[in-house]
Amino acid sequence: MRKGKFIVFEGINGSGAQVKAAIVALHKSLTEKKLEVVECANPDSGRVKELGFESLLNWSFGSDLRADFLFECAVRSQIFTNIVRPALELNKVVLCKQSSISSLANAHVSGTTQHFDVLRLLEKISRGHLFDDEVYPDLTIFMDVPPEEACERIEDVLQIHHEGGLEYYRHMQAFYLRELKRWRGVRVDASFSRSPEEISADVLAAVKAIL
Repeated sequence: MRKGKFIVFEGINGSGAQVKAAIVALHKSLTEKKLEVVECANPDSGRVKELGFESLLNWSFGSDLRADFLFECAVRSQIFTNIVRPALELNKVVLCKQSSISSLANAHVSGTTQHFDVLRLLEKISRGHLFDDEVYPDLTIFMDVPPEEACERIEDVLQIHHEGGLEYYRHMQAFYLRELKRWRGVRVDASFSRSPEEISADVLAAVKAIL
């Protein structure tokens, strides 16, 4: 029987630093409250390598967005089966850096909008829907970095370019904000003008409300 809490952090491309800092601060705060905390990563190519899937399938991640979505669902299923669900059953707090919305957002901004209900169903299946043990977030925290700031960090600093430029980031932010109501979500202002302490305080307040 599930006892713990599953908390997911989400953010558009370029918000990684804020997401990481928020998870570190929250982990520390929860540990100080004598809660057991487990962290897991999103089902991207790095996570695939960690789970040993890429070497097994020799998958060329990133070459086919449509196939990548299916592969991410398979990896997510393993994450929920082997990491998230066991931790929740032991009354632990699971902090996840991105999860379900991220895959849907990437598909959406990449133009995969036909039959989007099917993509949602595939994602739902990956969380255990077919086996009556679906894992659903108790809280989703959207670290809202303004698209202009995210674009500057990715495009100018990291020199990673997305077709569409600034509109790409705006499109992704709009998708996340629309999706939040589906995922027990809250928005945290993570703009560069705010201090890490201010952002962490908002995150902790949102988490305390569900503990």
